[in-house]
Amino acid sequence: MFRLSEKLKFILLAGILAFAGFMLGNMNSDTQAQSGSETIDELTVRKLTVLEDITVKADNGERRVVIDTDENGGRVMCLGPETKPTVGAKISVGKMGGVVGVRGTMGSAASLTTGEEGGRVSISAATGKGAAALGIFDGDGVVFTIDKFGQLSSSAQ
Repeated sequence: MFRLSEKLKFILLAGILAFAGFMLGNMNSDTQAQSGSETIDELTVRKLTVLEDITVKADNGERRVVIDTDENGGRVMCLGPETKPTVGAKISVGKMGGVVGVRGTMGSAASLTTGEEGGRVSISAATGKGAAALGIFDGDGVVFTIDKFGQLSSSAQ
């Protein structure tokens, strides 16, 4: 059996260890509770599994980059300021093929599309009254343009 003096020594030692742990834990002012969001200046990831969509926001809270998926596939979008919501770039892949597209500040656009039957490269003007495309569908090459009057001109090879 322990004597009273030995018990008091163990209680004093345990108290000193608890106090030292408390003091050491509070010496680093950078420690924070592990909840909510945090800012990371540098991050190295070897394997990352994300179960929900990813949204990167600007300092003012506006969405700038969105990575998401649905039953058809996935996409990555880079968005312009909310004052110009049509500006951006998109890469998407689905059951039918893929699309890489960009849209300018005035509404002009360009895209590269591929699918089961072929693919196409297309460009459209900001006003919507001019466009050009080069495509391959079912083994045939197609080139078409739409002039500023909305007249279609096409040729098949």
